[in-house]
Amino acid sequence: MPMTNQAKILVIDDDPDIHEICRLVLEPQGYAVAVASSGADGRAAMAADPADLVVLDVMMEEADAGFQTAQWLAEKFPAVPVLMLSSIADAADSLFDTGTLKLADLVNKPIAPRALVETVRRLLAARP
Repeated sequence: MPMTNQAKILVIDDDPDIHEICRLVLEPQGYAVAVASSGADGRAAMAADPADLVVLDVMMEEADAGFQTAQWLAEKFPAVPVLMLSSIADAADSLFDTGTLKLADLVNKPIAPRALVETVRRLLAARP
């Protein structure tokens, strides 16, 4: 059932296929989806028009661009949940100090469409 109060989701990922998948899965559920192709573009998009939730890739223009962006988001937008998607989610804790990041969730790519919708709903419902 589509939402009546349209939450805005910003997808920050360098893979245009992820942008398209998120749009195809989330827009029919009533979410507004904006996209950015790099950490820098994502930070600029958030500064201009903050989203209610961010879906963030780990490895973009630099191997740790997602983690740098997550740290920036935690400082500037602490109430906005960040869902990090990564092909290295299982290894992320050993490669990076993910404990210092305020991630709402960290999941492996590819994420099943139903799991994406359920995770987005859960994270938005948990906001203060």
